[in-house]
Amino acid sequence: MEQYDLLDVPHLIYVMDPMCSWCYGFAPQLQKLKQAQQDKLNFKLIMGGLRPGTTKPMDATTIDTIRHHWQEVEKATEQPFEYTLLEHNDFIYDTEPACRAVVTMRYLKPEAELDMAETIQNAFYARSSDVTKPEILAAIATRFSITEEEFLKMFNSELMLEKTQQDFLIARHLQANAFPSLYLLNGHQVSLLSRGYRLFDALNSRLQEALKNYTP
Repeated sequence: MEQYDLLDVPHLIYVMDPMCSWCYGFAPQLQKLKQAQQDKLNFKLIMGGLRPGTTKPMDATTIDTIRHHWQEVEKATEQPFEYTLLEHNDFIYDTEPACRAVVTMRYLKPEAELDMAETIQNAFYARSSDVTKPEILAAIATRFSITEEEFLKMFNSELMLEKTQQDFLIARHLQANAFPSLYLLNGHQVSLLSRGYRLFDALNSRLQEALKNYTP
């Protein structure tokens, strides 16, 4: 049924990572676009995998680079940033757990999937929560009426590990090599709407053009 719906109904496909700073900055623009297209287009979220499987803490040079990058995003998007986590020498910037948490919510409570992603973003960027830790992600899941036990059982399953890797493969298939990336899927036709941060007006204009140029 899902494949049938994907082909039969126009979809916005959003490729992102909850620990991607530009995705965090992009969140308000995406929400505007979703609201403008409510009841017109379906929406599908794909985890891109920014730094999946990272195993080593960041060195001082990397930390300085990331801090500067976050400052640029904060200035451009006016989203709030908290930098305390970058002062922890043992922080490992592995984005796979956060991506898997969103995929887990997709299966536990599909209507809360994007909200889960955005709540993880806010926890990481605005409050310096270490969202690489399963217990932090489980606590976030409780905001959506999911128990920590229920979440962790699903989160730690082989199925969720596999489904998260499938998302990463889909992102590569779409050539989403920068996040955020937004596509329109209309029938068998895929149109790139945005790669990287873009304001709502430009996004909506590109979307309307893609819809107008659709040829079945």
